[in-house]
Amino acid sequence: MIKFNKIENGEIFTRDFRPLVKHNEIDFPTTEAIAVIYGPNGTGKTSLIKVLSDKEGTKIEYEYNEQKQTIGKSVFHIINDQNNRNIIRGDTKDFFLGDNIKREFELQEFIISERANIISAIVSLLKTHGISAANSPLIDLILIPDIAALIKDIANKQSQGKKHTTEDLIAILQTISVVKIQEFDEVKLQFLKNDITDKDSIIRKIEGISAKPLTSNPHVHQIEENTEAISILNRFHKDQCIVCDTTDINWETLLASKIRNKEKVIEALSEDVKNLIAKIINLVPTADPFQIKPRLVEAISQGDNANIITLLQEVEECKMFYYHLVLNDLSALISASELPSKVAEYQALIDEKPEITQEDMLYIEEIISNSMRKSLTLKRDENKNLKIMLSDREVLGKSREELPLSTGEQNFLSLTFEFLKAKNSAYPLVVIDDPVSSFDSIYKNKVVYAIVKMLHSKKRIVLTHNTDLLRLLDSQYSNCYKLYLLNNTDGEENGFIALNDNEQEMLISLEKLLSTFRNSIFEHIKNIELFLISMVPFMRGYANITNNVNAYGKLTQLMHGYKTDKVDVAAVYISLFGNKDSIIPNSYEISVADILSKTVDGVHILDQSQYPVLDKTLRHSFTYLFLRLMVEKKLVDKFNINTNKHRLLGQIINAAYPNENDIAEIRNRIRLTSKKTLINEFNHFEGNLSIFQPAIDITDQALGKERTDIVTFVSNL
Repeated sequence: MIKFNKIENGEIFTRDFRPLVKHNEIDFPTTEAIAVIYGPNGTGKTSLIKVLSDKEGTKIEYEYNEQKQTIGKSVFHIINDQNNRNIIRGDTKDFFLGDNIKREFELQEFIISERANIISAIVSLLKTHGISAANSPLIDLILIPDIAALIKDIANKQSQGKKHTTEDLIAILQTISVVKIQEFDEVKLQFLKNDITDKDSIIRKIEGISAKPLTSNPHVHQIEENTEAISILNRFHKDQCIVCDTTDINWETLLASKIRNKEKVIEALSEDVKNLIAKIINLVPTADPFQIKPRLVEAISQGDNANIITLLQEVEECKMFYYHLVLNDLSALISASELPSKVAEYQALIDEKPEITQEDMLYIEEIISNSMRKSLTLKRDENKNLKIMLSDREVLGKSREELPLSTGEQNFLSLTFEFLKAKNSAYPLVVIDDPVSSFDSIYKNKVVYAIVKMLHSKKRIVLTHNTDLLRLLDSQYSNCYKLYLLNNTDGEENGFIALNDNEQEMLISLEKLLSTFRNSIFEHIKNIELFLISMVPFMRGYANITNNVNAYGKLTQLMHGYKTDKVDVAAVYISLFGNKDSIIPNSYEISVADILSKTVDGVHILDQSQYPVLDKTLRHSFTYLFLRLMVEKKLVDKFNINTNKHRLLGQIINAAYPNENDIAEIRNRIRLTSKKTLINEFNHFEGNLSIFQPAIDITDQALGKERTDIVTFVSNL
C-alpha cells in the first residue's frame, strides 16, 4: 500500500489534498499488483504525474514500505507522453538485462570512474615530483618516450590524458620495471629539480661547456674575490679597512682597481664560461650541494675538464634516481588498481555476442518484432558499443522521421520500450499515464498485455479515462487490479475513491452488470419509482441490442420530450430482468410529464453502502433524461416543430434555430448542442451499455452547473 499525505501543484488540487487525510490510500492486489486510477479529463491526472515527477512548484508527502517520503523520484518510475517523445530515449543499459550485459555496463562504469581516479592520482604524484605542466623540463628526464608522452598528456590541463585511451594508459604503465632505489641525497635531488626547471639552468650551462676544451686561467679565483671586495667597498665607502683597520686605503681608487682586475680576468674567458661564472658566483655552500662553484673554478684555473666531468656524472646519477623514483611511483599506482583486470574482463565480454535475459528476449520477439513484423536486434557498432537496431537502423535517440514506421508503430515501439526500461529500473512503482489512448484495438491489447506480463515484478499505477482499458486489463488477467476514481472538486468527496469489488466487476463485465439487475439489486433499492425511471435509457439500449422490439418501442415514448404516451416501466423491467422476490410492482405507468415532475435532489435511489457508484450513476442518468426531455418538450412547444420530420434532439435544436446569419440563434444553437448532458451521454447505452459512464465522467458539481445553465435557458425562452 501507498499512503498519500499531501499532493500539491499550485491551485490545481483542492484544499482537501493538502493535507490529504481521506481517500488517500492506494492498495495493490496480490495477484498482479496493479492499481487503476480512473479520472475524466480535467480531474488532475496530468498534474498528478507532475507531482510524482517532482516538477517545479509541486509538493508531495507519502508513506511507502513504512518510510515517509517527500520526493516522488525516490519510488516512482513515470511513463507518460509517449506520443511526443523520440522513439527510444536513454542508453542501451536502461532497457536490457542479462548477466553479461549487466556486467558489461557495470565494468564500463567502473572503468570510467577508476580511470578518472588514476589520472587524478598521477596529476598529484607529478606535482610532488615538480611537474605541474606539460612543458615542464623535468619531463625530459623521463627516458622512455611513451611514458614521457603520457606524462606530458596528463600534465596538460586541457588534455588531462585524453590523447591516451585507457588501454594505452594501462599498457604504458605496465611496461615499467620497478628499480630498487638506494639511499639518496634529498638536498641534491631538490637542487636538481629546481635548477632543471629554471630557464637559466646552471646544470644545462655546465653540460654545454663540458665537451669543449678549457683555456687555463689561474686568475679565475680573483673573480669571486674582486666581486666580494667591490660589494664591500660600494657598501661602506670608507678609507679604513673594515677587516684589519688599515687607514688611508683610498677606497675609491681601490674600488676602481678591483673592477679593472675583475673585468680583465673575465675578458680572458670564453663567452660560455663568462655566463656560467656570472650564474654561479653567488652560490654559497648550503645552496651548492654538488660543489659546482669550487669545481668549476678549479677546472677553469687548471684548464682541465676532469672536475666538470666528475660533477656531471654525479648530476646524471641524480637524474637517474629522479627518473626511477617517478617511474616506481607510477608503477605502484597501476599495480594497486583493479583497472587492468577490469579492462581485460570488459574486453573479453564485448568480444562475445551480447546475451539478453530470456524474459527480455521474449519481450522483443513476441511483443515488439512480431507486432510490427520488423526485426529488432541488439548489435555492436565499430567501437563495440551496444546498439538497438530496427531493420538494421539504430533507434536509440532517433527522431520519428528517421525510421520506417507508421504513427501507430512509433507510439507502440516507444511505449513498450518504456515498459522494458521500467521493468529493469530500480524503482518499485511504475506510474503509467493513459497508455492506450492513441492505439487501435489490436495495439490496445498488446499494450495491456505488456503492462500485465512484462511489468509483473513491479507495482503499477495506471491513470486513465478509458473504460476499454479496464476491460482489457481484466481480460488479460482476471481480478488483476484495484480500481479507484480520482475526484478533485471543491465541496465533494475528494482523493482516490476505491470502488468495492462488486461495483468494479459490474463496471468491467456486462454479464456481471446484467446479473446484478436480475438478482442482487432488488433488496438494495431505496426508491423504486426513481429506480425504474433512471433505468429507462439503459433498458432501451438493452432492448435494442437483444432485439426486444416491443420493449424498445415502449421506452422510446419516454426518451423524447414531445411524446405523451403512458408506459408501464415496471412491466418492461420485469420482462427484461425479472422480478426476484417481487420487489418491483407489477405495474408502474408513467409519461414524459410524470418524469418532468420528479426530482432526485437529496434522494438516494440505491443503498449507498452497497452501490455508491451505481447510485450516483442512476441519479446522473435521471438528470440527463430529465434535461433532455425538458429541452425537447420546450423547443417543440415553443417553435411548433414538426416532430415527424425532426425526431432527434439535434434536429429539433437546428429546427428551432435555423438562421445561419443570426448571431443570437447561432449562440443558442451552439449553447445547447455543446452540453454534455443533452447530446453525448446516451450514446453509451445505445452502444456498449456502459451505464457507469455518466457518473464517472462528470462530477456532481459539474453536472449541477450544467443543469442550472439548461434550466435557466429553458425558463428564459
